[in-house]
Amino acid sequence: MLSDQDIFQRYLQKRSEFNKPAEVSLIGHSLFDMWADQLQSTPTLKGKSVANLGISGVSTRQYLDVVVNQDRIQYLGQYVFLFLGVNDICKEKEYSPVQVMAWLNTILTKLQKIAPHSRYYLLEATPVNNIGTVTNRQIHELNHYLKSHCPENVIYIPTQTEFCDDKGDLNANYCTDGLHFNQKGYQILQRILEQNL
Repeated sequence: MLSDQDIFQRYLQKRSEFNKPAEVSLIGHSLFDMWADQLQSTPTLKGKSVANLGISGVSTRQYLDVVVNQDRIQYLGQYVFLFLGVNDICKEKEYSPVQVMAWLNTILTKLQKIAPHSRYYLLEATPVNNIGTVTNRQIHELNHYLKSHCPENVIYIPTQTEFCDDKGDLNANYCTDGLHFNQKGYQILQRILEQNL
């Protein structure tokens, strides 16, 4: 598990991305961060520029403590997508869906002070396929709570149906390891995000 110092080091590696003005801001964990590792890198979305502020391995608590509370985000685009929560299940001693929502609300409050006129979106956690650290049942419980407690001024984006196979697992055609997306998975993610721009 990545420590707060590891998360800070990844932030330092991506500092230019954090300082980049863009129309779309991606805030989240590895599923955003690793998009930059694909052949086409993080794409523009509907022709809009993108700042990929994802950090692999980060929990919601870590993103709050290491990035947001330290004022490391100075600029946000008109569209801000948050993709956080799943790493908390296996990393955070204080984990509960209630606690994740509390951390997300604090993040959102601080981000909305930076960019009060931006549109904010919260992506539903995507399923996994036979990994040892998190179960789809845990993910469903988290998603159910986040959806029912998502702030009114934040748009909740469902993802499960797009990524699930007929057993409810992450479709093996869309991932590299049961958790992280391959190019096909990122094509689906791109379509989901673009539908909300």
